[in-house]
Amino acid sequence: MPIRHFRWSVPLVLLLLLAACSDSPDPWSRIQNPPLIQGKLHTVTIVGDSSRAQELALAAGYSALPLRPNYPASVRVEASLWDVPAPVAENARMFEAPGESPDLRMLEMPLAARGIGADDHSERSFYRNVLGTEVPKWPAEFAGAPELRVRAWTFVVPSVVEASKHLRENGIAVIYDAVGITTPYLGDHKTMAIRAPDGTIVQLVETATR
Repeated sequence: MPIRHFRWSVPLVLLLLLAACSDSPDPWSRIQNPPLIQGKLHTVTIVGDSSRAQELALAAGYSALPLRPNYPASVRVEASLWDVPAPVAENARMFEAPGESPDLRMLEMPLAARGIGADDHSERSFYRNVLGTEVPKWPAEFAGAPELRVRAWTFVVPSVVEASKHLRENGIAVIYDAVGITTPYLGDHKTMAIRAPDGTIVQLVETATR
């Protein structure tokens, strides 16, 4: 009996090992002909204490954009896309960055628990192979401000429709389907969303105005 048990256990162990190897936690490294999309970081959406964020942004040379949210239908879309209550999206504060840095969007809301952990390799694979860019960095202006977190990275892409097609063909989940909206900040544009390995929302935008 012991010999028989040993003969059955070896193939079972090998099978489990092969299954573990095939179920890689980094599917983005296997994308053929990367990147799927060519994206450029445009806006960083931050949540938390917006008065504190505003103070830090102005001190760093950002300029407040006096935009009035007068498109209720678009507010509902953005609230769903960023997974925040509609009043939070409606009262977003926009700041234009100095130089070539991405603009800032600030949302006033209590902080939720931190997102899922993601190793550096997975993050690099995702951003390089999906978006053709490096992993976005937390804005240096907010270093040492634990009361603030990134809610979403917004990337401008050539075509949202093509992006959606390539993402789905490669098994990358779309968390918000492509839709056309109008906002005071970007004007008429198309947008959709996916998630980065660490759970951060990655918003994709196609616009002719910015």
